[in-house]
Amino acid sequence: MAVIGRTGSLTTGTALSPNNVWSGSAFELLKTPALISIGLITQTTQALKGLLTACYIGAALIAEEMEVPNVDPAIFGESTAQLANNFLFNGGGTVGDRLVNTLRNPTAGTVAYNGIALITPVGGGRRR
Repeated sequence: MAVIGRTGSLTTGTALSPNNVWSGSAFELLKTPALISIGLITQTTQALKGLLTACYIGAALIAEEMEVPNVDPAIFGESTAQLANNFLFNGGGTVGDRLVNTLRNPTAGTVAYNGIALITPVGGGRRR
C-alpha cells in the first residue's frame, strides 16, 4: 500500500502548475495494477469555498470538473481529509497510469486544500 498526502493553496483565478495535485510524488505513476481512493477537501469558511477539480486515472476520466467539498475547521474541527469520510474518487489503474487531480480557483479569494490518495496494489505475482 502507498499513500500520497498534499496540502497547499490557490490564489484567485489560478490553477496548479503543473495542474496535478499528485505531481512529483513517487507514487504518481502506478507501478502495479492498483485500486485508488482519493480524498480531497478545501479548508476554509463556507464563504470562500469553490475550488474545482477533475480526476483522471491514466486516460480514464473518473470525475468531470466539480466543486471540491469544503470542511470549515471552525465548524467541523478538522483541517485534513479524513480517510473514512472524505474519499470522493475511487477507481482502478494499471502499470504506468498517472494519477491526476486538477485544481482551479475561480473564486474571489485564496483557498487552501488538503488531499490524500490511498493506492492499494491488486493482482500480483504467481502462486507457489
